[in-house]
Amino acid sequence: MNQHKATIHDVARIAGVSRATVSRYLNGGKWVSEDAAAKIKAAIEQTHYVANTHARALVTGRAGSVAFLLGEPQKLLFEDPNFATLLRSVADELGKRSTSFLLMTTDNKDEERRNIAYLQAGHVDGVIQVAWHQDSGKMIAALVKAGIPTVVAEQPSDETLPVGYVHVEDYGSARKACEYLLSRGARRLAMIAGPEGPSGTRDRVHGFLDTLAAAGVADAAAPIVHGDYSSASGERAMAELLDSQPDIDAVFISSDAMAVGAMKTLRARGIVVPDDMQIVGFDDSSAAMLADPPLTTVRQPFDQIGKHLVDQLMRIIAGERPVGVTLPCELVVRDTTR
Repeated sequence: MNQHKATIHDVARIAGVSRATVSRYLNGGKWVSEDAAAKIKAAIEQTHYVANTHARALVTGRAGSVAFLLGEPQKLLFEDPNFATLLRSVADELGKRSTSFLLMTTDNKDEERRNIAYLQAGHVDGVIQVAWHQDSGKMIAALVKAGIPTVVAEQPSDETLPVGYVHVEDYGSARKACEYLLSRGARRLAMIAGPEGPSGTRDRVHGFLDTLAAAGVADAAAPIVHGDYSSASGERAMAELLDSQPDIDAVFISSDAMAVGAMKTLRARGIVVPDDMQIVGFDDSSAAMLADPPLTTVRQPFDQIGKHLVDQLMRIIAGERPVGVTLPCELVVRDTTR
């Protein structure tokens, strides 16, 4: 027996709206009220309606999908928990817009060229590009040259590129973290920064140095060691700091994972946190709560980052001009500060 396949007309009839309203909902929800959207969503669930994406693409000229492009080696997707957190947020936001996404990674130059060729062929409507461990300026420039609508999860090094971006207030957040350490009695601060190159690293370093200069407790030669956001690099960086600056009493660390590694080194050397050494991390990832002791850290609003990335990309695809969005962070006080 043939089973009737639900159509857009069925959805419109059950929702009590016009076919055009359903069509607008399926193509991003623009000009659809919250009440109508809720009725359409319920009707879709009731009828098990599945949009014919191929037919829709012929009509709209759009693929109905976007790419989440990790401009770094694939292994980092699994080593850095923040990638997974952001990916989940982006996927949730795209799901609300009935838009699919394709995950792509860039391990080498050949793969980068293949990715650009694939994206340029029209398989996706736009790209959300993420690269926190290295400067991705060349990749972003290639996407722009290929005419692909793009948003970036960090302020691009070249601000003249016509791409949207969403980032957190790295400079102000670093100042907030370091000012808090100073308010807790710390006087010999050091920093374990992220990889050199990305704008986030530069802004956090500048925030650290400016805070110390304003407080008159250090000069531009304040100890800074760079890691790669991994726990192992935090261990190594902490050991390097202790060997070169044994009198430090607090460290601002650019990721929770590196902070956990740093505390492992401190524990091995018999240094007690926070009595002997105060620590502030960055991210408020699951590692912060699981740390021993639980980590004082700067919370990044990954749910809002994902929401703004998707919203910006959809606006650019619709023909709007790219803009930049800066989101505030929050200091979460736990047990690694006094």
